[in-house]
Amino acid sequence: MLLLTLSSCYITKPLKESKALYFDNKFETKIYNHFGSKYINENDSNNYSNAFINGINSESQYYNILITNNKNDNYDFVLKITKLEPSESTSSETINDEKSQYNGKSFEKSNCSVNAKYILYNKEQNIIVSEGEIYVNKEEKISNNRNFGDYVFGTNKDNSEYRYKELSDGIISELCEKCGKHLVVKITKKIRKNIK
Repeated sequence: MLLLTLSSCYITKPLKESKALYFDNKFETKIYNHFGSKYINENDSNNYSNAFINGINSESQYYNILITNNKNDNYDFVLKITKLEPSESTSSETINDEKSQYNGKSFEKSNCSVNAKYILYNKEQNIIVSEGEIYVNKEEKISNNRNFGDYVFGTNKDNSEYRYKELSDGIISELCEKCGKHLVVKITKKIRKNIK
């Protein structure tokens, strides 16, 4: 039930009638990382911005929002991104499992996230319809679950062996795209309320 509730935050019905949205796709991308980052790259800000834009463009088609990047076109709403912030940080997790040889051992895990700040305007009414942030993240995990190899070779039957579950190499771009898609769902809800 909880999973359904959480996932429904980023699901809504498409608009009944299409609405045109001017999207200024020139915005600041500020990267936050630490020394020794595994997943984020300071030189990839254009790739992260493009992944975010792709998420917005692909999701808006489904929700009946027509994106334009030309100010001279006719449009109903304006979407301004004030900041896109991909980041990577680390945290420590200590194993608390007395039956494991790893008991008391600390593991450093990477946490990757993307935060987008936006403002949505109604052009005709000249008002702010919505202003806020979209945040998505994913972190490495420490797992003692048996994997396929454990079942094949009969190892880790007592779940006392721990291992890293790393993230994919392209996780920051994936999160940027996901953030763009979540943003479209949120503004679709706000547009629907505004045009009632």
